[in-house]
Amino acid sequence: MDLRHLRYFVAVAEELHFTKAAARLHISQPPLSRQILELEQELGVTLLIRTRRHIELSNAGRVFLDKARQILLAADSAIVETQRAQRGEIGRLAVGFFEQTAYTLLPPVLRAFQEGFPDVEVQLRWYPVVDQVQALMRGEIDIAFVRPVVDLDGVSKEMLLKENFVLAVPSTHAFAGRDVISVSECAEERIINYTQSLAPDYHAGINLACARAGFVPKASLEVGQVYTALGLVSSGVGVAFVPSSVQRLRFENLVYKPLREKQLQSEVFLAWTHANPSSLLTAFVESSKRIMTEQFSMRME
Repeated sequence: MDLRHLRYFVAVAEELHFTKAAARLHISQPPLSRQILELEQELGVTLLIRTRRHIELSNAGRVFLDKARQILLAADSAIVETQRAQRGEIGRLAVGFFEQTAYTLLPPVLRAFQEGFPDVEVQLRWYPVVDQVQALMRGEIDIAFVRPVVDLDGVSKEMLLKENFVLAVPSTHAFAGRDVISVSECAEERIINYTQSLAPDYHAGINLACARAGFVPKASLEVGQVYTALGLVSSGVGVAFVPSSVQRLRFENLVYKPLREKQLQSEVFLAWTHANPSSLLTAFVESSKRIMTEQFSMRME
């Protein structure tokens, strides 16, 4: 017995007429009659009570019709769901993110992806930026937002955002009324930097930018997260170099100012370890790239 036998039987049971059922199935009547007879012989029951004038379902036939419909519906559903999975429309995707992306890149990316793929379960998992690649290697996540804080040669990656830094200053600061600021003008400022262990790329980049401007930061303060740096700037503690996308955040007593120099930049990638990424993972990457192009005007090629 196969699905064809079930479809043939359901057609006959619903039409209660072999000729009409055969026309519905686009086959001739004799093969259909033979298939139903073979089905009855295989089951060892009489499914249809035949007379010269009409046919009707036996008690066993009524039970079998109900079950056959359920089986065919499940089979059709399996086909549809499998095809949707192949297209990346359903499934589960574990996404790693770090603190800064939680209030910059992640919200628009996640919103757009879930609008396009509402039946995909996205599992979000936070890791420090320095641990994202290791989480991928351990198989804890399928894809992650990463910065080049560790060697990325062991993963597949796609550039998502490359942006300049800006300077965050208290709104009462002398810089607040300026259109643009040079890094060299920050020589006497208390610069809030990022700890080397948690953000080595930002830590090194800021120190290098200051060195190129001819000074070493004085009385610098180091923090672990961009959000913490902005809070301290808002409190009047100092100034901070932050990625442009962070300007989406508004703090009381804080303004953002463009930097004249463009060498201080932040890079964010999407990374994964699968040699042959699934349609679901590919769909997430393509959706993310589209949103970056549409919503982040400060994006640089």
